[in-house]
Amino acid sequence: MAEEFRDDRFRGTTPVVYSTNWRHPETGRTFVWAWTQWFEREEGDTGAVAFEPVADWEDELRRWIAQQGIDDITDISDSEFGRRVLEEFLDQSPLYPEAPVLADENPLSEQGPGEDLEHY
Repeated sequence: MAEEFRDDRFRGTTPVVYSTNWRHPETGRTFVWAWTQWFEREEGDTGAVAFEPVADWEDELRRWIAQQGIDDITDISDSEFGRRVLEEFLDQSPLYPEAPVLADENPLSEQGPGEDLEHY
C-alpha cells in the first residue's frame, strides 16, 4: 500500500534533495523537489521533521530563496544527509490514506514515468 502511494504521488520520479550549504547540509536549509512541488524540510525542537510546500516551479523557488537572501541551492541527494532526508520525505504518511478513489480510471495511467502532462 505504501509503495503504491509513493508511485502514485511522484508518478515514477524520484524526489531530489537540495541544500543551501552543500559542505555542511545539516546547518543549511534543505529543500526537496518532488514531481511538481518544492518542499522545505523543517525540524522542530523535539527532532520531529515536517516538509512544508514552498513553490510549484523551480523559477518560483529561485525567486523565493533570492528574496530570503539565499544565493543558491545544491543537489545533495547522493550524500549521507541527502539520503536520510529523502528517506524521511518518503516515509511521510498521506493525510487521507483511506480516501476512496473518485474515478473509475487511474488518472496516472495515461502518463509514463518522467512525463509531466499537466505542467508543460
